[in-house]
Amino acid sequence: MMSKVENKFLHSRKSDKEYGSHVDNKKSGVFLKSAGEKVVPIFSKGEVEGAKEEYIMFFAPVKDRLDCILEVGDDIKIPLTK
Repeated sequence: MMSKVENKFLHSRKSDKEYGSHVDNKKSGVFLKSAGEKVVPIFSKGEVEGAKEEYIMFFAPVKDRLDCILEVGDDIKIPLTK
């Protein structure tokens, strides 16, 4: 069973036979915003080893690590710096 955050993260994913999984910008999801721009998440679970039932989210590259906001859906915005 997925957590609400994992479900929201995967909600914005769109699968394509040629390109694999990528972001559907028409859907809400979990995104990182850096320097005012959305950072595209990396959806591949197979690229990084994790514990069983662990889903690791990657966002890269980040233009300004001192100006980062985690956006969950359309309503939640969490600043990641002080």
